[in-house]
Amino acid sequence: MYKIFLLKISIFFFIYFNLYAYDFSFQNKNNLLELDFDDNLLKEIKFDFNIDGQRNFGIINYHNNEIYILLNTDKISFDNFKKIFPKPQKNKKLSKKINFNWEISEMTISDEYSLFSNKLNFIYDQGFESMMFYDSKKEFEFSILPQLDGGKQIYLFSKNAGQFFYAQKISKNMKGGALIGKGTFKKFNDYDINIKVKDFSIDKNSKFYNLLLTSRMLDIFSVLQNSQDEFNYLEVPVQKRGKIFSFDHAIMLGGTVAFSFKGEANPSEKIASVNGTYGPLYLFEKNFKNVPFLSELFGKNVEESLLAADFKVKKNGNKTDFIFNPLSILTPGKTRNFFDIWE
Repeated sequence: MYKIFLLKISIFFFIYFNLYAYDFSFQNKNNLLELDFDDNLLKEIKFDFNIDGQRNFGIINYHNNEIYILLNTDKISFDNFKKIFPKPQKNKKLSKKINFNWEISEMTISDEYSLFSNKLNFIYDQGFESMMFYDSKKEFEFSILPQLDGGKQIYLFSKNAGQFFYAQKISKNMKGGALIGKGTFKKFNDYDINIKVKDFSIDKNSKFYNLLLTSRMLDIFSVLQNSQDEFNYLEVPVQKRGKIFSFDHAIMLGGTVAFSFKGEANPSEKIASVNGTYGPLYLFEKNFKNVPFLSELFGKNVEESLLAADFKVKKNGNKTDFIFNPLSILTPGKTRNFFDIWE
């Protein structure tokens, strides 16, 4: 329905301008469109459309060198928001600067979570200049802003990392956690960002929970506290090139366990491949690797852990395959190159 809404606006924007040189008004039930001209030049468009029971209204003002677009929406799901989210690229044919502002009363992320009083702003001047999105409680922030060196920086923050990954269809298994990300931006299909998440848990109904439970059996504190699903830290360096997201040397820490993984994903095709390893005695090794003799047994990180097991995850459509190599836990990490073991 939202694509139809934009199509209606586009039709009047690109066709009716050539047919009308005088004020024009159209109204049908809950839909309204008004065009105002000044000396045969379009001066203003007002619109008010009802889509799926939600009101969408706004105004477009035309000036000599700039266009101001103000859009208001009562309620929209994040999935619909993504479908019509503006992603302007270079367009030398467009001579006017565009200032776009969209206010959304409620954006639903899931049945349990929504963002309220949201504001989106972007500036376009023959090419993308800047963007900011945030809600009134600052539960979520996203910005792409120009830097002094001529490049652009991405900033990302979410008080609920689990809901962020759910909205992006990355994972349904993370619960809670505070997320922050920073990186560099070239265009919407070409950027780098390093994402960090603190203090989150994994859904006990997830397909991977048995792996977590097994890997933390020696984590006596998490066993006693029944907190084997809780983790302290996640860091994922992400690159996007075209439709492909890739990540290398990502790490997840919890108690005495450390996971390290790399891989790539194509969300539009619903495919992903991840190679990983985990060290069940990570904290022990971290604390004692500087002790004489013991330091010879322990590696510098989880990828060289004395006790480490390998796993692989492949996703194709709605099917997810998980492969675990139990024999690898007996192989000293220093004798193998983990990131090549599945090649």
